[in-house]
Amino acid sequence: MALLSLRNCTIRFGGLVAVSKLTLDIESDDLLGLIGPNGAGKTTMFNMITGVYRPTSGEILFDGSSIVGMKPYHVARLGIARTFQNIRLFPSLTVYETVQAALQKSISYGFAQAAVQMKYLHHQERIIHDTIIEILDFFNLTRVKDEMAVSLPYGFQRRVEIVRALAARPRLLLLDEPAAGMNPSEKAALMELIASIREHYQSAVFLIEHDMRVVMGICKRVSVIDYGVKIAEGTPQEIQNNPRVIEAYLGEKV
Repeated sequence: MALLSLRNCTIRFGGLVAVSKLTLDIESDDLLGLIGPNGAGKTTMFNMITGVYRPTSGEILFDGSSIVGMKPYHVARLGIARTFQNIRLFPSLTVYETVQAALQKSISYGFAQAAVQMKYLHHQERIIHDTIIEILDFFNLTRVKDEMAVSLPYGFQRRVEIVRALAARPRLLLLDEPAAGMNPSEKAALMELIASIREHYQSAVFLIEHDMRVVMGICKRVSVIDYGVKIAEGTPQEIQNNPRVIEAYLGEKV
């Protein structure tokens, strides 16, 4: 059974059909790329999956259960996390505090329990601290943990956003154009990190990206949508040589 399944999903905004009868499966160990022209419906698909938009028709299943109609925070608690096209970091928090904020749902004590069980409280705080340091080490962010997240160079801010999404150990990570605005060396480092996420965090990855070197370099499979309709899906090699994809998006073989 697929970790995430979209079945004939359609979403309309008035007379505009943004996504039409889309069917897609993501396995628990997938690294799936999604490409298509601007306005093709890629981010709209992410918004449907995460509960921002409700599909007009169709079904979305996560681990076999429908998530249609759930609020975004409910979807997140099930184990789906995402980043956004435009970086969204808290302007007043350090890198450490940004990751700490993402772990609040992991806290299993309330005020009354903390007041009478200080030893338990300290144990929970230590677990959270160790989790933050571990993930910052993995993403080479430990040395900037006390700096304001929004003051970091662009590539580091992208990393912090991915770290925040991964902090709660999601089963599915959605990355919306993670390489946007990065220079070539930053993109190369990002590719290595994304490729290692599946193994280190046992998280499936579904990414939207316009940079074909990134998509073709790390994805196991690639789906292509055009005007809200899926026109192809396959390995990077198959997509590069698909005449319909070349005509609609690539323009020439990658």
